[in-house]
Amino acid sequence: MFRIVRVFLLLAGGLAVQAADKIVGGPYTINVGPRSATVAWLVQSSEARLGTEPDKLAKVAPVLRVEKVSYTGLEAGKTYYYQAFGQGEEGKGRFQTPPAGPVPFQFVVYGDTRSRHDVHARVAQAIAKAEPDFVLHTGDLVADGTDSAQWPVFFSTERDLLRKTAFFPSLGNHERNSRQYYEFFDVQLPYYSFDWGNAHIAVLNTDLGNLPRSREVRDTYWKEELRWLEEDLARGRGADFVFVIFHHPPFTAVKRRQGGDREVMQVVPLMEKYKVSAVLNGHDHNYQHHLKDGVRYIVTGGGGAPLYDVDAPLAGLTQKLERVEHYVGIQVNGKSAKIQAFAVDGRVIDTIDLKSRAEAR
Repeated sequence: MFRIVRVFLLLAGGLAVQAADKIVGGPYTINVGPRSATVAWLVQSSEARLGTEPDKLAKVAPVLRVEKVSYTGLEAGKTYYYQAFGQGEEGKGRFQTPPAGPVPFQFVVYGDTRSRHDVHARVAQAIAKAEPDFVLHTGDLVADGTDSAQWPVFFSTERDLLRKTAFFPSLGNHERNSRQYYEFFDVQLPYYSFDWGNAHIAVLNTDLGNLPRSREVRDTYWKEELRWLEEDLARGRGADFVFVIFHHPPFTAVKRRQGGDREVMQVVPLMEKYKVSAVLNGHDHNYQHHLKDGVRYIVTGGGGAPLYDVDAPLAGLTQKLERVEHYVGIQVNGKSAKIQAFAVDGRVIDTIDLKSRAEAR
């Protein structure tokens, strides 16, 4: 039977952006699964101005909306190309759907891109050159998710990367649990999971502080998320590798951050119970690698935000620390995997070899 390996997608003329509109982000691909994906882009239709005097309206905010189209009936493990808007190069992009079975693949984890946009640009360019099958963001995409003006900056900086890979974000505290985060990334629940080849990836929301409700309601929310996580990890028992991504690290070598987050620390027993291969976090702007009871805890917050000193290594846990802008690449090949942290100049900061969960213990 003839099978189409590479398919070109052209959006219908009815989805074309109006002449008065301006593309300020994208295209980018989200919610990618074996048989479905969503292509989206950000549009500015107008702008609003604000000031303390009628003739001094210095603060400008864009009026934004997201355009998106979803596709179903795709094939697993294929590369798809699309033309999201217009007829030129700007609207072109590509993505891969997750393969079925133990096919070699690579992905990148990075985070805290909220400021120092020149640094963020260098990190994004370095990741784009690595050609990952998909990327995961550990949160704090922008400095304030409720500020409309910041999102076009993020998408502009990430453009060359996001137009050629699938993007899976997680909420950081700087997103402020904003409505725009949910709209732009077509998020229903801010915690979710997916499979890619022989790996299972779970993405959590640890930004409880920005939930606009009482402490009792936040506790109920977290209890439900932990229940979901345990059920999800139990379903993923057959995966050779399991990676869990969330913003706030349970372990840190930043002295002023130490003291423990009561909610986040409740995740640790589940990581050990289900033999998670690695936990990847952001929040602290540096690179950290800790090892506890067979689980690797990686902090990758070097995406552009001001760097933090790593001034308090954890006795018996800390393996590697560096105050550096960077990203983390993960290669999975059958029953083995390799985690490497890369500085923006390509220097290897750290290398971790992983065995499949069945062979590791």
